[in-house]
Amino acid sequence: MMANLIPWSEFEDEYAQQFTIEMGAPAKSFRTAIGALIIKERLGLSDRETVEQIRENPYLQYFLGLN
Repeated sequence: MMANLIPWSEFEDEYAQQFTIEMGAPAKSFRTAIGALIIKERLGLSDRETVEQIRENPYLQYFLGLN
């Protein structure tokens, strides 16, 4: 599975350091942000289509680490 090929936790700390509490809304997790971008690019979707596909597809939700 592709989800197991990516070392999500190794990137999370470095990614999280790029954001501060003082600046805007809290950041999404690395896995959610990069995973959604991977889904979008692999499937050739728009931003809105990506959100819809993630809402409807439990396999994509699993890839993003959602329950």
